[in-house]
Amino acid sequence: MMSPDGTALPSAGPGALHYPDLQVPEPGQVLAVREGVWWLRMPLPMSLDHINLWLLEEPGGYALVDTGMATPATRELWEQLSATFLKERPLTRILLTHLHPDHAGLAAWLQRRFGVPLWTSEGTMAQLRMLLGETTAPMLAQRMAFFAAHGVEPIEEMRASLGSKGYRDSVDGLPQASRLMLDEDLTTIGAREWRWLETGGHADGHLCLQSTAPQPLLIAGDQVLPTISPNVSLTPLTPDPNPLATYLESLERLAALDAGTLVLPSHGRPFLGLAARATEIRQHHERHIAKLMEACRTPLTAFQCLPFLYRRPQRGFNLFLAMGEALAHLEYLACGGQFARLVDNSVTRYQRLN
Repeated sequence: MMSPDGTALPSAGPGALHYPDLQVPEPGQVLAVREGVWWLRMPLPMSLDHINLWLLEEPGGYALVDTGMATPATRELWEQLSATFLKERPLTRILLTHLHPDHAGLAAWLQRRFGVPLWTSEGTMAQLRMLLGETTAPMLAQRMAFFAAHGVEPIEEMRASLGSKGYRDSVDGLPQASRLMLDEDLTTIGAREWRWLETGGHADGHLCLQSTAPQPLLIAGDQVLPTISPNVSLTPLTPDPNPLATYLESLERLAALDAGTLVLPSHGRPFLGLAARATEIRQHHERHIAKLMEACRTPLTAFQCLPFLYRRPQRGFNLFLAMGEALAHLEYLACGGQFARLVDNSVTRYQRLN
């Protein structure tokens, strides 16, 4: 899940971000990135047309980081891999960075297919359980009331995005977690030791994997991407009341890693320049904040703020993402004491305090 308009972020300057000379795999193709680390790309049926998965070599086979979306095309590619690359050395375990369908969509299916354990965070499992359950009428009404209270008109346009059917269509069942990973846990996979980093904001319980030797690597999930900004949203499905603050704190933490870290993102190409890229993404959010500071000299609902943040009107699921991002920034300012929340007739408006 990315920003609703898919905006590419400007470069912080020449040389700030560098792409190593690595061939980009075709869908279903496996290519070596570093010794014991393999790059696998799967297709996605959307404008963001791919996801990068990572195979970590260990005795007897490969640990897989993320799975791809539950689509016929991705299942077919996994069947081909099981008969070729994975025939003699199959999957040994599945590691999930977070709950979004392109990452977790085939986790349960691959568990059944290969009979392997799955490791992820408690936050990821809690969100999977919630989203794979049925959305009852009272649950849907509560979610719609949340957005109505923030000024969405017409509220009916939100209905399809607030149910769980779309999610269930993209995720093939609930996986069973054998181990729930915590921040700073260490795991040996093959010749490398990996440190688990819990980095929230984009998704509750989002995990990155960091290895320092023999070369510094970061499997970044969606937390830091080379050309687009991960969606950071506050919605009725978000456990974190201030996800933007959490996300920005995680960026600072990742930016402090070894300057030579090769970042393996879930979308785009592997890159060097983690600290510079983190600065670019922070500046993206600072620009959103500056626009809201200017717009909210008078009280505005989150819905009324959208034209100040996005170049074109948002519809359908993009409206859900845009509202979530607007609210994440507005609540960040309110929690920081820069904005007031003004509630009148159950509708919340935001206004800057100075």
